[in-house]
This record gives sequence, C-alpha cells and structure tokens, in this order.
Amino acid sequence: MKIVAEDSESITLDVSDLPHPLANALRRVIIREVPTMAVEEILVIENSSPMTNEVLAHRISLIPFITDLDNFNVAEECSCQSRLGCEKCVVRFVLRAEATDQPITVYSRDIKPERHDTKVAPFDGNIPLVALAPRQKIELELYVRLGRGRKHAKWQSGIATLYEENSRWLLYVESYGFLPPRRMVLEAARIVKTRIEEIGAGLKELMAREPQSAG
Repeated sequence: MKIVAEDSESITLDVSDLPHPLANALRRVIIREVPTMAVEEILVIENSSPMTNEVLAHRISLIPFITDLDNFNVAEECSCQSRLGCEKCVVRFVLRAEATDQPITVYSRDIKPERHDTKVAPFDGNIPLVALAPRQKIELELYVRLGRGRKHAKWQSGIATLYEENSRWLLYVESYGFLPPRRMVLEAARIVKTRIEEIGAGLKELMAREPQSAG
C-alpha cells in the first residue's frame, strides 16, 4: 500500500497492488472490527434536568473517546471475565454539574476520569450534553469500554471507502476521533492477518481429519 495523502483526520492509500477482495476486507474491518472506546454503561445517581435518563444516556454514549489500544482489553477478551470489569478493560468517569442562580450548559469536557493517569478522554470537549436551569443537577457514573462497530455503531472507528480513480484503486479512511487514521489501518491489517492465519490453521486441521484414501 502507498500513502497518497494523510493528515490528522484522514488517510488515502493506493491499494492497486492488493487483490481487490483483500482491500475490501480491510475496508470492512476498519468499520466493523477495529476496537474503539465509548460509554457502555451509565449509572444515574441524580438527574433533575429536563432530559430523561434514557435520552441523556444515549447522547453521552455517542461521544467518541480517545482510545488506548495498548493498555486496555476488549471486555469479553479480558482475563478478569467480570461484568464490572477491571483496570485493564474499563475506565470509570463521573459527570457532576449543578446550576445555582444562572442556567448552564453541560459539555463533554465536564466528564472527568476517576484516575487522572489515563489518556482516555472525550475526543472533543465542546459537545453540548444538556442545559440545566437554576437548581437543576445531574450526577452520573460512566463506564467506558472497548467495543467493535459490529456490536454497535457507537464503536465504529470511522469511514472507510474503496473507489477507483484514474485506473487506481484508492482506500479513503477518515477517523471519528477515537484513533489516528494510520493506526486504524494498521490495526485493521493486523486483524485481517490474524483472521487469515486462523482460517489457514482451521483448514489444515480439517484436512488432517479427513480419512486417508486407500492406496
């Protein structure tokens, strides 16, 4: 693959030398399989805002979080096997806000981690979440976990499009903010490689089980 263009939000690759099915597999894996971090569970301690618990939780769950793939595991693959998770598969955040004499708007930057040594955080701190009138308050606990786009769209790492231009096949990848676009491609390539190796091992095992033909 050759890099045609790249910036902080997107990357364009010339994939003309790749078999077309393999390039398309890479595109699909970027969308469906590359793990990213989003809010999976929310504990509402108090909510006197005009927004219902369900609507507020839904808005928060769609916030892209800067993802740390090197230090966290996908929940179902973590050795803890705990529903509550551990420090290797969940990051806990709190959201507390209260309007006193004047109305306020609560933003994604108001979501604070319990531990301050994590790089996991909302990608954009200026996402408005809810408006509070005087004497209204919210207090929530958020549980951020790695997930994949095939489970829910909130974990889709970004856009991936395969198209032909001037007799070249190009793969355009745009990040939603979870991961840098180059890391998305590299992670997708690693996943595709692992899947191909798994298929190859499965075929070898299947062939070894077949009865030997008589001489």
